[in-house]
Parts: sequence; C-alpha cells; structure tokens
Amino acid sequence: PTSPMRAFRSKKNFPMGMLNDIWETPEVLTKLLKQHLKDQSSFNPAPRGAAEGDAKKPSRVHFPGLEKPLPASHGLAGQTPLEVMAACNGGTESATRRFVIIGCGTSYHAAVLAEYLIEHIARIPVEVQYASEYRYRKPLLGPGDVLVVISNSGETRESVDSMRIVKGQCKDVLTLAVVNEAESTIARESDAMICASAGEERGTSSTKVFSSTVAAFILLGVALGEMCGTLPESESVALLQKLEELPSLISRVIEKESRPLKQDNGQNQNLKIGECKLWDIGCQNTLANNFIFLGRGFNFPIALEGAMKCKEIAYIHAEGYPAAEMKHGPIALIDQFMPVVVIAPRADPTYEKIKSNIEEVNARSGATIAITEEANGQELQEICEAVITVPETHEYLMPLVSVIPLQLLAYMMGVLRGNEVDAPRGLQKSILACRQAFLELLDSGRHVRLLIGVGVGGTNGRWIGPTA
Repeated sequence: PTSPMRAFRSKKNFPMGMLNDIWETPEVLTKLLKQHLKDQSSFNPAPRGAAEGDAKKPSRVHFPGLEKPLPASHGLAGQTPLEVMAACNGGTESATRRFVIIGCGTSYHAAVLAEYLIEHIARIPVEVQYASEYRYRKPLLGPGDVLVVISNSGETRESVDSMRIVKGQCKDVLTLAVVNEAESTIARESDAMICASAGEERGTSSTKVFSSTVAAFILLGVALGEMCGTLPESESVALLQKLEELPSLISRVIEKESRPLKQDNGQNQNLKIGECKLWDIGCQNTLANNFIFLGRGFNFPIALEGAMKCKEIAYIHAEGYPAAEMKHGPIALIDQFMPVVVIAPRADPTYEKIKSNIEEVNARSGATIAITEEANGQELQEICEAVITVPETHEYLMPLVSVIPLQLLAYMMGVLRGNEVDAPRGLQKSILACRQAFLELLDSGRHVRLLIGVGVGGTNGRWIGPTA
C-alpha cells in the first residue's frame, strides 16, 4: 500500500503552505528584532562624562509608534502610549490602573502569554478576556487603563466591536492594537499600534504570526520593565542577548524536526524510522481520538496553543491544561490510549513538579511525550515514551522554542490523516474571507458595482465599476 509520506509527496499541490510558514519563523523574528532593537555596536547607553546613576540609561528597545504624544482630542492628551502603560505600575503603592488584553483563538493564547510576561517583567496587573465574550460585557475600565487588542488580520469582528464599545464609553482609556496587518481596521482605529510584521501566512492556521506577536510582547515587556524600574539592567542585557540568539535556536529545531519533509527534488520518498522523530511520533499517535497538553507558567499558554493546533490541523480532540490541574478531572480520562504532551523545560522553576505530573500519567499507563532542553533529554527519556529536545534558552523565551515542535506535530498528524492542513475545514481568516468573496464576485461574470475599502463596513472606501 502507498505510505502516507509517498501519498503526501505525490500530490500535485501537496500541502506545504503551513510548513513554509513555520520555516519562515526565524526570518520573521530577525526582521522584528531589527525593527525594534537598536544596534548594540552603535548603542551608547550613557551620556559621555555622566557619572554612574546620574541619569536613567536609554533602552535598546525602540517602539516609534508608542513614543509620540497622544493628540489633544484624547482624554490622555500629551502623554505617550509608553508613558500611559508604564503608569499602570503602581510602584510601592497598590496599582489602580491595569491592562486588559483581548483576542480570539491563537490571539487569545498570545494574550495569556503576554499577561505572564508583562506581570513578571514590568509588574503591571493584567487581565485577559476572550474578545467574543468581552464584546457582550459591560467594560469596567477606569482612567488610564489600557485595552490591548490582538488580532492577526486586524479585522476580527468581535475584537473590532469590543474596541469600538470601549472607545465610545471611555475617552481616557488607551487602546493598543497588536496586529499583523498595519492597514487593518483595528490598527487604524486604535490609539497606538504594534505590527507583528510577519507577512502573509499561506496556511489558514496561525504559526509565524503567533511567534512574532509573542516576541513583540517580550520587547514591550522589556521596555516597560526598564521604564518602571522593575527590570535590572543586567537582566535586561542578558534577556535581550538571548532574544537575539532566538532565531538561530528556532532554526535548529525546525531543521532537526522537519528537514526530511522539505526535501523533495521531484521524487517520491519514504521516511525511514528514526529519520524524523516527530514524524515517528505522529505515526504512533495519528489514530488517537484525544490528546492532553500540559504546561506550567509561561508554557501553559503553549499547551493551549498545542491543543488548538491539534484540533485545527489534525482534527483530533485535544485539551490544554496547567499541569497541576490534571488531577482535577483530566486524570480520570488518562489510559494507554490517551497521549499526553508535557512541556517540561528544566528552565521552568516548577520543573520537579512537572516530573511528578509525568509520573502520575505513567501510573495510569498513559503515553507521555515530553518537550525539554537537549541537556535534559536523557533524564526524561527514562520516564517518557518519547522526548523531543530543543536548545536551552531563557525561561521567558522557552515558549517560542517549544511551540515549534507542537506546530509541526499537528501538521504531520494532519498530513498522515489526509487532511487539508493548509485550509482546514471550518476555518477561515477574516482577511482571507474578504479576499475570497471579492474574487468570487469578480469571477461571477455579472455586471456589478464594487465598494473597495479597507476594514470592516467598507470604511474609507470608494466606488469603482461597473465591472464584469
């Protein structure tokens, strides 16, 4: 019989869109860092002749769009968005201002990770909500609060509506857009904007944009931490150095775990056992009906994202949990037919507790797949069915490394199951939906009048036509 890999490679248009998106992640992160990090060689951290401690040293992190004062019509006129955000840190007093971050799907998972990052680095209170739920709530935002809206397309209906409701009711709240489309509705209608600059994704499911969005929040966290005095200079320097190394680390993971899938040369090839570890794991678990993904701290949002990719791409039911919550319900479902993916980096302060969670899975004959650092692989190999190793990095950056194997695993299981991994059933991005409707209208052969506009509701549009 034809093997899944042979069938995969023999397709006239085999699904490489999502795989190419993942492979472009290092390039996207490099581009983002060049945009927002001042060159170390030309960076002069202290004025010439200034004594140590005379003045606060400038940051290497640079967000031009957040450093311009808000207009006179705004309730926070005269302040820059960065100043408004930094003021949410209460210092020695109780914080009275806060961030509220909203998003849908993968953007929500980026929001949860942003919550961890900003609270840890800048000590600013953060609340995360689903935009689809926030849209129908009565926002409790006070003067100086910050609403952060995350959207890949910048056109997500629930996110647009939520932002408009807040702007209509609260004139002295800062709205910040974190999007991948700089000309989108959310970007244009917000007070300030951070662009992920990841370029268009060929796969419907978000991969490189997720990584770029999280990296942008790490940079924002560093900038705020330095302004608030919560991130010591030595820690800032070390974190930014590790961040600059991140693209090469991610490239290593992608090369190691998926190089055989990129090699085609016009030939139909079969993967041999051991040639691609993730492919072997996918083959072993592709018939599973359920998955559980576990993580703690900064890696909990990655467990959520891994579960979502498993559902979107492989069409396998999956749930993501904080590892400690496994004993509150999910543990009753674990048996030899339930694969459990555990993100267990030694860099995590709760690593020993994660090992205990793995032992609990083993006690119930569960099949554990662990993601950990290369130096720690042997230790977990003794208690796990399979171990995926990744390079060692900073605790804050480990989510960006560990998410890559989860994206690839979902992709491979989707291919093995014969799914349309580049365009999963039932999924469509807002920007792609608008584009598809436009193309279908042009192809219909009817004489129509078209309203061309950017954003929801045809704002800033103009009439053209008639067009056949």
